[in-house]
Amino acid sequence: MAVDVAVLLILGIVIVFLCRGGGLKVGHAVVCSVFGLYLAGTQNIGPFVKDVTASVAGLLSGLRL
Repeated sequence: MAVDVAVLLILGIVIVFLCRGGGLKVGHAVVCSVFGLYLAGTQNIGPFVKDVTASVAGLLSGLRL
């Protein structure tokens, strides 16, 4: 659950920066967000999306900067 909230915050911040920079329009961001929510809620792809997210989070937390 904590990983989901962190990823949600990071992606939200990225969307805000893309909207402000002019590379992404607000309507496109809303459509992408809604699509992501529906995709994660499906029974076939939802667990895969969560597993990939957890794997990427584990990979990033293991990096030494």
